[in-house]
Amino acid sequence: MWRFSGFFLFIVYLTASASLAQTDSVAYFFGKNEGNQPKTYVLTGRLIDKLSGDPVEGVGVSLDGIFTGITSDRFGTYLVKVAPGNHKVTFRHLSKIPIFIQVTSYANGVVNLEMQDKSYELEGVVVMSDEPDRNVRNPITGVTKLTAQELQAIPAFLGEADIFKGLQLLPGVSSVGEGTSGINVRGAKTDQNLLVMNEALVLSSNHALGFLSAFNTDVTENFTLYKGNLPANFGGRAGSALDIQMREGDRENWGGKLGVGTSNAKLLLEGPLVKDKVSLILGARVSNTNWLLRQARDFDIKNSKLNFYDLYTGLSWEIKTGHKIEANTLITSDYFKFSNEFGYDWANRVSSVKYKGILTENLSISALFTDGNFNNAFFDPEGIDAARVDNGMNYQQGKVSGVWANSDFSVTAGLEGIYYKGKAERLSPYNEESSAEESQIGKEKGLELAAFASLEWEITEKTGLVAGIRYSGYNQFGPDTLYQYQSQAPITEENIIERTPVGKGSIQRYSGIEPRFSFRQNITQHSSVKLSYSRLYQYIQSVSNTFGPTPIDLWQLSTTYIPPQRSDSFSLGYFKNSKDNKWEFSIDGFYRMTENQVEYRDFAEIFGNPHLETELVFGEGKAYGVELLAKKNLGLFTGWLAYTYSRSFFRTTSAFSDEQINQGDWFPSNYDKPHEVNFILSRKMYPRGLFNLSVNYSTGRPVNAVNASYVLGGLIVPEYSGRNEYRIPDYFRVDISYTVDKVFSKKGDSLNFSIYNLLGRRNAYSVFWKKDGDSQQLRPYRLAILGAIFPSISYTIDFGGGENE
Repeated sequence: MWRFSGFFLFIVYLTASASLAQTDSVAYFFGKNEGNQPKTYVLTGRLIDKLSGDPVEGVGVSLDGIFTGITSDRFGTYLVKVAPGNHKVTFRHLSKIPIFIQVTSYANGVVNLEMQDKSYELEGVVVMSDEPDRNVRNPITGVTKLTAQELQAIPAFLGEADIFKGLQLLPGVSSVGEGTSGINVRGAKTDQNLLVMNEALVLSSNHALGFLSAFNTDVTENFTLYKGNLPANFGGRAGSALDIQMREGDRENWGGKLGVGTSNAKLLLEGPLVKDKVSLILGARVSNTNWLLRQARDFDIKNSKLNFYDLYTGLSWEIKTGHKIEANTLITSDYFKFSNEFGYDWANRVSSVKYKGILTENLSISALFTDGNFNNAFFDPEGIDAARVDNGMNYQQGKVSGVWANSDFSVTAGLEGIYYKGKAERLSPYNEESSAEESQIGKEKGLELAAFASLEWEITEKTGLVAGIRYSGYNQFGPDTLYQYQSQAPITEENIIERTPVGKGSIQRYSGIEPRFSFRQNITQHSSVKLSYSRLYQYIQSVSNTFGPTPIDLWQLSTTYIPPQRSDSFSLGYFKNSKDNKWEFSIDGFYRMTENQVEYRDFAEIFGNPHLETELVFGEGKAYGVELLAKKNLGLFTGWLAYTYSRSFFRTTSAFSDEQINQGDWFPSNYDKPHEVNFILSRKMYPRGLFNLSVNYSTGRPVNAVNASYVLGGLIVPEYSGRNEYRIPDYFRVDISYTVDKVFSKKGDSLNFSIYNLLGRRNAYSVFWKKDGDSQQLRPYRLAILGAIFPSISYTIDFGGGENE
């Protein structure tokens, strides 16, 4: 993989840099020419950006005019084998001035270099998230990779660039509506998406009821979404995987950013604790939205409160060349109270330590330990029954893996384990006047283990293969209370025949083999066809009886009566680039089947329930669709047009009518949105401006509806339709933004103006029915969360750091 992707990089770099000034060749000498010499020595080092000190990934290394197939990794580290004697070594990158050095090797050597940006003005802007032809040559289908900088080219709600809002503008990704957390990928539930930060598991990722994610883009390097075929080192979810990579701090100079906007204020600070060895990065955000709520005319909104903050710290220590330790912590906290009616309170902490080492030219290893702690609560602050319910999840994750690679193929293998400990669900009085009595329900513990191995092989220049296998297992541990139900009868509270306390030890085991493969065949140099299949198991799931995920959803482990989900996914796509990668085109079809998927009985009681399985029903899901993308990467105008046709269905498989929905027939899932269109346009406005436009359209999500109503004993009784038989109105929104750089400071600053929902459209969040005046009929009404124009302004200024050129 490295060899051929790097080869195309090399050709592009060679052509692009022909007319540019090049650095002078510098000579390096290692050892002396004496005695018997080994056949080869190792030349290694680290490549960083001269201005920012950030590592430069994807630098192609050539030896004596021949590309070696080696490119620098995300840490900027390269390692190449050289024969004794004199050599010319070249380092090339698309956006950097190439570096030429002379090396005389009679011993192993280390050469660290600083790379400079090419000193010419681009014709317009560039929106390429990876090396040229990567979308064509990558053998894995359904992969989307973007950087934090690219998010700035998308108009954002309240002017704050956001990972999840950006993802929703790409093909195959959607959400059930504004004000809900998480994303739906290719018709999957939000909890079927694995979320990792530097490979550390993250359970909660939202701020402000889902309007913002908990990831500050100032400290985010890039993110990769695997929509269908997951690498074997990722698992534990039945849908997709989002891999978020965080930035390292500057190793050379102290500096940062300070920003103030309509919704929040934020601070970035980074620099060396030990120059060239140990760096620190710190990013913090705090909300300032309550002044907006106080401007509302509605008393309940004016009396509401919304607070959130997040803090990220990252420590990077380069022990020696090729060996590094990273320590990261993400802390988030939210508090929301709607007048005196209800409120949410949730917080999350994820801490991890990771070691990565290059042992030889071909072998590298990494080891990770994570400790996570998620707490959430909801409360009713008024009345005699005012109460608060707390729950959450604590977990520890360990992972170790190794990669062996040469110019033709690479092998990855490793082990992973996650120990989950559900926190007891506690009900407590909200205040002294409350008559609510304290109670507590214990939650489960479980251990998920997995072993994985994968092979990435460039069979020929036109053919690539990624094949992997993952074996996962899960074990539920006590103490717990097991409920036994009548045989040949539905699992309901009325059918409980015995309660058996169980002490410590194993209660229930599950396991499964997860094969995966993805195959790429190039038709031409700039077009390819890809085919993939993957099987995934999921042993933990979010439980909610609302149509969309909320901050207080329960994370429920698999038990005797709640089996793990299993999915089988297929994908077939065609990918093409044209005009020297100026344009990208793709069409990608998918089909996924899911077993043991969870749905809920009507009027399910989720909280305060010691036997949750009595409120759940299980069945099978299916999702299929096609994704089309046309993207312009270079020029004065850039952007993309994405269209997704996606369907998602569910049906119960129980033989008992009490455990059936729609009599066991297929019905659309809550997140079934057949048509979605997203258009993004960016226009470079010289000398320092950037204009962005976003247009979004989607089919309305399914809902239950009132078919008719009748009067019984003076009460209006509604008659409901089948599950999700109708839809809310279609969604349409237009956003714009304008960003100006270097407004007041030569050091670097930016001023952003954004308008969210430019047309002021009252897009429906939901539809509800209520009595219409003196009529005896129930009428539908539209509920709009953001039914107005939302202008915003934000200002960010850089300080400290190295000197600008």
